[in-house]
Amino acid sequence: MAETIRAFIAVELNDQVKETIREFQAHLKPLGCDIAWVKPENVHLTLKFLGEVKTKRLPSVIETLEDVCRDLRPFDTALTQPGVFPDLRHPRVVWIGLEDTGGDLARMAESLETALGNTGFKKERRDFQAHITVGRIRALKNIAQLSDAIRKFPVPAGVKQPVSVGQIVLFKSTLTPQGPVYEPLNRSGTEQAKLR
Repeated sequence: MAETIRAFIAVELNDQVKETIREFQAHLKPLGCDIAWVKPENVHLTLKFLGEVKTKRLPSVIETLEDVCRDLRPFDTALTQPGVFPDLRHPRVVWIGLEDTGGDLARMAESLETALGNTGFKKERRDFQAHITVGRIRALKNIAQLSDAIRKFPVPAGVKQPVSVGQIVLFKSTLTPQGPVYEPLNRSGTEQAKLR
């Protein structure tokens, strides 16, 4: 293994969510916008981006994740309406939200921020917002149509059924000309292998 790897911590998503992402992208692609789409099989909920991490630090990172997850009780979430960051006039990222009315996802992310911050990782300045990135806008082409289409996309009713979150995953990210390749290095939490 290399001396450093690019890494992040995330929640894996089930096939139903990935299919909705595929449908959402298909809804937007005919608009002719300049967007780099995330492959549906790669979508996830990022809790903490670590960046370049020395491989010798990975055991400490995994130990921190285990500590954070020790008291993790599975909870439910569901997809909500899509949006863009930072706003509809200057969009850079297209996303679909995740419900966090009980604050469970935000608390999990904050616990990770605090615990990893105590081990030397830089803390995120922005407040956590539960979202799944589905595309990155490269140029402001056909943005008015994009904004309109995003507002009109109905999240399928079936995806509003609760999805159980019981684990968090440490991923290695390898950048390739065909897009990033994600490899799970460790799963922490309950015994479920991932979101079903």
